[in-house]
Parts: sequence; C-alpha cells; structure tokens
Amino acid sequence: MSLQIASLVIYNHGGERREITLHPGQLNILTGASKTGKSAIIDIIDYVTGRSECYVADGVIRKCTQWYGILFQLNDSQIFIARRNPDAGTQSHGDIYIARGSSLSIPDGATLHKNTTVNAVEKFLGTAIGINENEHRPPSPTRPSLEANFRHSLLFCFQDQNDIDNKQRLFHRQDDGFIAQAIRDTFPYFLGAMDEERLLQQAQLDDARKLLRQLERLVREAESLDDATFPRAKALLEEAKMAGLTDDRTVVVNYEACMTLLQSLSERGVFSDAVVVSDHDDILMRLRSERQGMRTELERLNSEIRETRAFTSESTGYEREAREQRARLSVVNLIKSSEVSQLCPLCESHLENVPPSVAQLNHSLSELSRQLEAVEAENPRLQKRLAALQIQENTLLNNLRENQKKISDCIQQAEYLRVQQENFMLQARTLGKIAQYLETVSDAEQYSGLRTRLENQQLTVSFLEKKLDPTAVREKLAAFLNIIGRYMTEYSELLDLEHQGSNLRLDIRKLTVVADTLDGPVPLFRMGSGENWVGYHILAHLALHRWFRQKKRPVPGFLILDQPSQAHYPPEKDNDGSIDALKNEDQNAVNRLFSLINHAAKTLAPDLQIIVMDHADLKDDWFQAAVSDRWRNGVKLIPTSWITPQK
Repeated sequence: MSLQIASLVIYNHGGERREITLHPGQLNILTGASKTGKSAIIDIIDYVTGRSECYVADGVIRKCTQWYGILFQLNDSQIFIARRNPDAGTQSHGDIYIARGSSLSIPDGATLHKNTTVNAVEKFLGTAIGINENEHRPPSPTRPSLEANFRHSLLFCFQDQNDIDNKQRLFHRQDDGFIAQAIRDTFPYFLGAMDEERLLQQAQLDDARKLLRQLERLVREAESLDDATFPRAKALLEEAKMAGLTDDRTVVVNYEACMTLLQSLSERGVFSDAVVVSDHDDILMRLRSERQGMRTELERLNSEIRETRAFTSESTGYEREAREQRARLSVVNLIKSSEVSQLCPLCESHLENVPPSVAQLNHSLSELSRQLEAVEAENPRLQKRLAALQIQENTLLNNLRENQKKISDCIQQAEYLRVQQENFMLQARTLGKIAQYLETVSDAEQYSGLRTRLENQQLTVSFLEKKLDPTAVREKLAAFLNIIGRYMTEYSELLDLEHQGSNLRLDIRKLTVVADTLDGPVPLFRMGSGENWVGYHILAHLALHRWFRQKKRPVPGFLILDQPSQAHYPPEKDNDGSIDALKNEDQNAVNRLFSLINHAAKTLAPDLQIIVMDHADLKDDWFQAAVSDRWRNGVKLIPTSWITPQK
C-alpha cells in the first residue's frame, strides 16, 4: 500500500469538525446532489498538500472553514496534515500542521497550530512516497533542469469535473502555465525509465566535463603563455594592491619580479592589518594582542637570523684569511738554523730592525693554528643555532596563520565587523586567484603532461556520454508505454467507445490518448462525444495507476474522479441518484463506466484507492457497498448548523 486517504476533515471557526471517512485500498463512492461540496474535495487535498493557492470556490465552504485536514494512511503508519484556510481577500496561508504516528486520532481544532512549513510538508510527502533524488535535463539549454517532486506526482491522481470530459487535455492542470511541460519532463522518472544509477552517472559526467573544461582552459593558457602571462600577472598584482595585500607604491619592471611578489603574497596569506578588531570584543582584542606579540617575536627572530648569518659569514672570512696566513708562516719549518742574524744577508751590513727569529715565527704559527681551530669548532654550533632559529620562525608563521584563522572566525560571527570581513574576504578571493594563477603557470610549464591529461579526460567524458545515451531511456520508455497501451486497450473492451478494438496508446509528447486505426492515428481531440472523452480519460488513468502500482513507483496510491457519469447523467437530470429515468443506452453506459472502475479497484486492491464523486447512486450491491458517504436531504460537506443565517 502506498499513500492513501483515510479521512478528510473540515474545521469551523468555533472548533467543530466534520469528518469524511474513506477506506484505503478500495473503491470509495461519494454520491450526492449537486452543490453539496463534492467537487471541492480535490481542491482541498491539493491545497493541504502544498499548492501555492487555495482554489476552493469562494462561498459557504471558504466562509465557514478555519482549517482543512487530511489523515493519510502510509502502510502501517499515518500522517495527519492540516492547513489554515486563507483569510478573506487572500488566496493562501502559511500555517500548516503535521503529525505522524502508527495510529493517530483526529486532533481538535483548538490544538492545531503551525509546526512546520508548506515547503517542508511537500518535501516530506515526496520522501514518504519514495521520490528519490532525480533530475530531468532538457536536450537544449532553453529550459532549466527539473526535479520531479510530490506536486508533480499529484497531477496523475486528480480528474476534476473539468478535466474528465475535456478532449483537449488529459491530465489535471495540463493547460496551467508550464504544467504540461513539467508532466512531459517528469513522465520518464515516474514511469521508471530513469533510475537513480543514471543520476549518479550524470553527476559523474558533470564532474568529468567540468574538469575537461578546466584542462582545456589550462592548455589554451599554456599555448599562449608568452603573450598572456605577464599582463595577467600584472593585473593580479593590481588587484592585490586594491585589496590591501601590498603597498600601492609597489612597482615591478619585469615578469620575474612580478612572479616573485605574487609567490610571496600567496605564501604569506592574509596577514594584513586591514582586518580591524573591535575594541569591544575581548576575544578579538586578545587574538590581536597575541598576533602582535607573535609578530614582534617574528621580527626578533628575523633579526637574530640575520645577525647569525652575518656572524657566520664573518667567521668564514676570518677562517679563510687565517688559513692563508698559516700557510705563509709554515715556510719557517724550512729554516734549519734558529740563530738570529743581525747582518744583512746581501751586504752584511748591520740591520736596524732585526727580523723575527725562527722561534718567534713558530710561536706565531702555533697561536694562529689555535685560533683557527677555535673558529672551526664554532662553525657547527652556529649552523645548529641557525637551523633552530629557522624552525622557530616556521612554527611562529604557522601560529600566525592559525591566529588569523581564529580572528576570521570571530569576525564572521560579529555583525559590527561586516566591513572588515568584506575586506578580509576580498583579500582571500584575491589570494585564491593568485594561487590558481600560480598553479596554472606551473601546469603550463609542464605542457606535455597537461596535453596527456586533456586527452585522457576527453576519453573519460566520451565513455560516460555513451553510457548516458538518451536512446536507452527512450527505448525503455517506449516499451513501458506499449505495456500501458495494452492495459488501455484491455480496459476499453469493457466500454462501448468509438474506435473500440483499435490499439490505444499514450502520447506523452502531446499528452493525449491516441487510437491507432486502419485509417491512421486518431488523437482524443479528434474523437467525438463526451462519452468517449470521459471513457478514454478514465481508462488512461486506470492503466497508468496499474503500472505505477505494479512497478511500485513514487506516485500516491489514490485516484480521484469527479463526476464521471456527467456525459449521461448531468446535474439537471439528477433524481436522488437514480438513473432509471435515463435512456437505456445512457443507463448502460453509466453502468459500464462504474463497472470498469470497480473492476480496476478490485484488481489493484489494496495498492490503489479510487475515490469517485458523482450524482449517480446505482442500486447494484457492489455499488452500494462502495458508497462511503451519501450527501442528500441536507447532508453536505459543510453542515447546515455551521452556516450563519444572513440578516
């Protein structure tokens, strides 16, 4: 059993309620005189289940009703939904109430209140009947994609008195705006020609096409890199200036300098002081204070790193010079005599400045070697210190990024920092563009690999497109429609209609019934007489619901027919429901029509509930057993006691 109707409830302004009890899983006939409110039932159900406007006719029902309610039966559970009647002069109301349970009691009017929204009820009912994620994509981009929902499924469940004998339209609201196109678009899903696996494959194809477009763009940019790269880089730098990421006075004269600056901005992230923290927010003040402290520490670390590097450089220079001096002094080892001569070795005259002795030179050499060993021992410690400082610097940079993230989160939560947040977001978007551009340049430099990726992605898209070939859906849909056409032809044998014996089919493009005759196809609008129009409407909907129930499709398990006998038993001929005064052919036609409806109801029980509102009240036992309510002799949808006499 799918979604069916157990009760229809009307609440007046005084808290009283009127219940119309229906029986799920079988034929329900509500017979009665004209102007008793039978035809309002479809409009009430339509409004309660989420229609944007209430189309219950202005008059007694609208004046006397405060809430409309429906008790649905869904397998072993029940759902009660009530919606407030629109106020005078309006066509809709947002107050809607829902309750769920295994066995519900009809609530009193005083307990009804808004506890959900109309959209939420519509989505809930769609989920309840099994409408899964789906999407119809038209072959051309002139129309947007459409997702089948509960409102679409209801179009197959209603045949009001203006639908049922209309030769121009087969389905409820077919000539209302874009409804006809919505029926065409959702038919494949409701019939089962499109499954959930196809939707998954469609999502995969979307992702594959998106990646393909990205790769195509990257290849184009790589091919024109020489001409396009520098202007694009300069444009991004100008955006960075406008966003406050760099000084307005920054000037770059070549591509390399521009790329270096962009790379620096991307690595640094959003550390700009443009994100102002409110003085009234303790958390933001603390975060800013922490950030300032970290920046101060970062400056100190940078200074120490520079000093350490300078000292290391000086030590290296000293070490080099000391090694050279030691090499020169090492020649003293070649002198054998250690005596000091005061005579010039050339002219043997006395020297005023006596040269250093070998001992003195050896002493200088030893002292220099000791100092050089000290310098060599110090260098590893300097390198270790420099590495430690760089680790501290990286840790501090990470802490700065985490601090900025916390500041960003706080700003998003504070409305009074909206301006600062917008500036922050501008910087973030600009940095995102810069990062994407840098990645593009990197990929462009690997052009051959990019071209290979593009070719592979083209193969992937082609493979998925073949799997999603619409021909398969069309073939499956055609097969299903052929079966439904056989059901229609089978049902037509129980009626005496024009073109009886011809093969019938449902044309979902033109949304009509077609009889294939020896003289060619004959659509419904070219058939004559109200009996044919009503008959083909009914057998088409019975055949559809037979398919829906057999295939367990997500369509409510009820079909409501309003005045199916009107072609033979119009209101002006009503005689307390008796058809005895009608001509024999009219009596036979009415009997055949109700017999067909009863046959379908019994065949599809308990999965289908058929509700018929009509003037006719046949004497057959099966008909009387199916009568759920009889509205005559003052009995109406709105009790007489609710109606205030006009003064």
